[in-house]
Amino acid sequence: MSESHGSQWLLRVQWVLLALLALAAAALRFGLLHFSVVFKVFVFAGGAALALALLSLLVFVWGASKRKPLVRSNALWAALLGLIPLAIPLVTVGKGNFAVPKIHDITTDTRNPPQYQAVLALRQKGDNSAEYGGERVARLQREADVYADITPLHLHLSVPRATEAAAEVAKDLDWQVVAYKPGQGHLEAVAKTPLLGFSDDIVVRVSAERGGGSRVDVRSSSRVGVSDLGANGKRIRRFLEALHREARGLEEIGTGRH
Repeated sequence: MSESHGSQWLLRVQWVLLALLALAAAALRFGLLHFSVVFKVFVFAGGAALALALLSLLVFVWGASKRKPLVRSNALWAALLGLIPLAIPLVTVGKGNFAVPKIHDITTDTRNPPQYQAVLALRQKGDNSAEYGGERVARLQREADVYADITPLHLHLSVPRATEAAAEVAKDLDWQVVAYKPGQGHLEAVAKTPLLGFSDDIVVRVSAERGGGSRVDVRSSSRVGVSDLGANGKRIRRFLEALHREARGLEEIGTGRH
């Protein structure tokens, strides 16, 4: 086998590994395989691609020293392709989110988190438990500066009106609403992650406050994985910010201000 042909195999194997990763991701996105199976494929194929990338760098250096342009080119492309499985999570998730606590259940009320009801029937065997993890999880969230802004939202709206506004915001965020009880201040929804289509559950609890108005608490949980890489906290922030804007508009209409 010629040296240039050997370097071509580096490139070919990388393409095969990337194709395997893409097929696994598609199977997960369309519900053909469970996350546990796809995760093993990601670990194997991603690890192999990275190892091959390191080998390709050595071949690139050798090809450059021996003045073999085809070997150098094949090895360089093989090294770059091998970095894609590492680059995609860094770009889509963000480097900072890899440092968040290894928890997948975030809430505005760690002492009395909102409880899931309707979404329980949607969970599958092997999914994370819908039961809150207790003081251990609560402490990890409270001690993390990244979650310091995950707090209840106080609105000058009645419980039913605030719940209606929450439902509108959920729809605007493309969540699938699976339970809606405005009189009880209860809302549940399912959100899909954009890349791999993971299903995350959300429950919103609206309670009356003394003196009028209402308090909105939110809980967002991932069905799979040990860490959510910051996804649930980000989802709660977006929801509360949008709900605050929606509520302000309703309050201004109610008081006749424009």
